[in-house]
Formats: sequence, structure tokens, C-alpha cells
Amino acid sequence: MKTSNVTSPNNTPTLSSTENSESPHHPGLSPAARGTIFGLISALAYTAANIALREAATDNNVDWAIWISALKSIPATVVGWVLVAYRGSKGLPSLPPRRLIMPFILTGLVMQFGGNVMFQWSLSLGGLALSVPLCFATLLTTGALLGRIFLSEAITSRMFASMVVLTAAIVLLSLGAHQAEESVYEHMEHHTNSMATVALTIFVACFAGCAYGVGGAVIRGSVREKLSISATLVLISTTGLVCLTGTAFYRLGFSILWETTAWQYLVMLVAGLMNAVAFFSIGAAMKYLTVTRVNLLNASQTAMAAFAGVLCFGEELTVWLLSGTALTIGGLFLMEKKRPTIPNSTTIETSTPDVNQQEVKSNG
Repeated sequence: MKTSNVTSPNNTPTLSSTENSESPHHPGLSPAARGTIFGLISALAYTAANIALREAATDNNVDWAIWISALKSIPATVVGWVLVAYRGSKGLPSLPPRRLIMPFILTGLVMQFGGNVMFQWSLSLGGLALSVPLCFATLLTTGALLGRIFLSEAITSRMFASMVVLTAAIVLLSLGAHQAEESVYEHMEHHTNSMATVALTIFVACFAGCAYGVGGAVIRGSVREKLSISATLVLISTTGLVCLTGTAFYRLGFSILWETTAWQYLVMLVAGLMNAVAFFSIGAAMKYLTVTRVNLLNASQTAMAAFAGVLCFGEELTVWLLSGTALTIGGLFLMEKKRPTIPNSTTIETSTPDVNQQEVKSNG
């Protein structure tokens, strides 16, 4: 593993510098090409996972959303512990330092209950075509703000303009929420067609985006500690599996195990597998590309989700949906810088590695 070329105590600046280390010293694909491939795989896998989750969203039921999220977390948890065991057998650091265990558990609770459960609930309220762009736009705005507050990441003029565009996207998508909710209403048994449900759809999808933004900020911070993807993932996914499963059994009883049909188990297994593939792919992409560029590649899933909702589930294609999705993607293009800031990355690399290395050694 060529980790020396793709991991760093720093965050985005060093990732930018890896993009420019073109492939004279690396056989095969360039780092930029590798990162692009992983980023597109992540977007496709997330889209496949979201389609499966939309298929599983059979009713407007929070308890069912908890059960789906619990089952979805199984593949990622298994893969995470397998990788932890593998790294441990090779004598490599496999688990995070003790001081990060509780923050990761808390992050897992936020991402699982605030992110996965709320997002799954939003699929049963507003459908795939509305929920994904709405959640994604909120995620990016929240991530940028938290990155500025907690990770000292600069908000440039382009970044600020992007946040304004993304906020406009949220407004446009919200204006079309009533039409999207009506198309979902026809297929739900306990769905109430009212403005209160429309408001709930918007709130739940945006809440999920905020929760994912919090988790993303924590994960970005862990990159500075040279933590492996598996060390970060294993606690977050295990927290979800244990807490979500326990909550589902408490709310629904053990009878949910045999009341869930074979088809529903299959759909949720596919969603979990695709989610695990997407998570590890996006982690691999961040080794070669900047976080912003990875997000740019991932923005393609908003368009794919919109058309998947229309084609696969008969959701209504509206002007608001098209405009909001276009603004979400446009906001990401604005966020992306034309060229990486090499002087800044050089300055940071020469000024901070000793401090970060000391942190890693003291907690390893």
C-alpha cells in the first residue's frame, strides 16, 4: 500500500498535492484517474443503495425506518471488523486511540439515528427524487460551516457563493415538495396527504443532511490523525448495528424477524452491500483527490437519484425538482477551485507534521 503518497497529517491541502504527483513514479493509472474512478464507483453504489432503500420504504413508519437502517448497517460492520482483524494480524494500527472512541461512538449515534433513520423516513415521505437532492444540499452546506468552525477550513468567496446556491436549491426543492409528496402518497398505506406532511418531509430530509454533515466533519478530522478507513468505520457502523437493532426490537418486538419478507431482506441486504462499497470507495477516492473534488463527483448521484425516482417508482418530475437538482450540482461546481493551492499545502506540510506525528505516537 502506497500510503506515504496518499495520507497525511493535514487535510485538504495535502490531498491536493497528491493530485499533482502525476504518474511517472506510479505504474498504470495516475492518482487523479484512480481517484476519479473510485469517486464514480461511490456515486453509482450510493445510487444503487438509495434505490434499494426506496423500494424498502413501504410505509410512513419511523419504526420501520429504524429496522431498515439496522439491517443496512450489517455489511459495513462485518467488513469493518474483517479489515480491523486483517490490519491487526499484520501488526498495523487497527483501532482508533482511546481518546477518539467516545467521539466516534457519539458520531455513530448522530449519523445512524439522525442521518440514516431520518433519511430512510424521508424516502417514505417525499420519495427518492426529492429526498436525495434536499439531503445532499443540506449536507454540503453543513459540512462547509462545520469545517470552518471546527477544522479551521477557510470559506472562500467561491465557497460562500456555493453555499448561497445550495441554499437556493433547498428552497426550490422545498417548493416542489408538495407535488413529490402527492406522488408518494398514492403508494403508501398510512400516508397522510397534508401540508404538515410536506413540512415534515422537508425537515426530515434536511435533518438527515445536517447529521451526515456532522459525521463528515468528524471523519475529515480523523484523516489528520492518519487513521485508517476501517478504524473510523468500525465504531460508527457497530454503534449503528447495536443501537438500531436494540431500538427496533424494543419498538417492534422480536416478531419483526419473521414478519419481514424474504424480498425485503434481500432488498435491504443489497442496500447494505452497496452502502459499504460506496463508503470504502469514497474513502479511497479521498486518498487521491481533494475532499471537494470527491464531493463534486458524488454530486452526480443527485441527478441519478432524481431520474431513478421518476423511472423506477413513478415519482413526478417537476420544474422545481429539475431546477433544485441542477442548482445542487451547480453549487458543487462553484465550490471546486480551478487549481489546488500548492503554496499553502507546502507551508502547512512543513509546519505541522511534527506536531501531528507526536499526537499519533502518543495515542498509538
